[in-house]
Amino acid sequence: MALGSSRPYLIRALYDWIIDGGEDPYVIVDCSYPGVEVPDSHIKDGQIILNLAPRALVGWSMAEFEVMFQTRFDRIPTDIVLPYGSITAIYGQESGLGMAFGQEPGGVPRSPEDSEATQSIGRDQDDSSTVTNPTKGNRPALRIIKSDD
Repeated sequence: MALGSSRPYLIRALYDWIIDGGEDPYVIVDCSYPGVEVPDSHIKDGQIILNLAPRALVGWSMAEFEVMFQTRFDRIPTDIVLPYGSITAIYGQESGLGMAFGQEPGGVPRSPEDSEATQSIGRDQDDSSTVTNPTKGNRPALRIIKSDD
C-alpha cells in the first residue's frame, strides 16, 4: 500500500499550531487547481490569500480531500472549497512562520474518487522555497533550518 499525500496532515497540524500560538492562520491558494471554489473577483495573479481565523469562518471542515467553510466577501456569505493540493502555503499572519508546499508527486489529481489518475500541470516548484508574508513587503518569513540530529 502506497502512502498518500502528507499535505493534508501537515496543513492540519500547522493550522492547529498557528491557532495555539495565538495567531491568525493565512493560506495562499493556487486558484487554477481543480475543485477550488473562491470568489473570482478576489483572485490576483491566479492566487488568493485567505484568513482562516476561526472568528471569520462558519461551518469549518477539514475533510479528507479538502478544506470547506463559509466566510464573507463584501458582506456576502460565500462558500469556499480548497482541495489540499491547492494550498501552496500556510503561515501565521503576525509572525509569518509556516510552511510552503511544492508540487505533489504525480501532478494534480483529476478527482478525489480517482486519486490514482493524475495529470502533470507542467511546472516545477522547489519544496525548499522561502515564503514571503505578503502583508509585510518582501521580507522572507520562512527559513529552512537544517539540523544535525
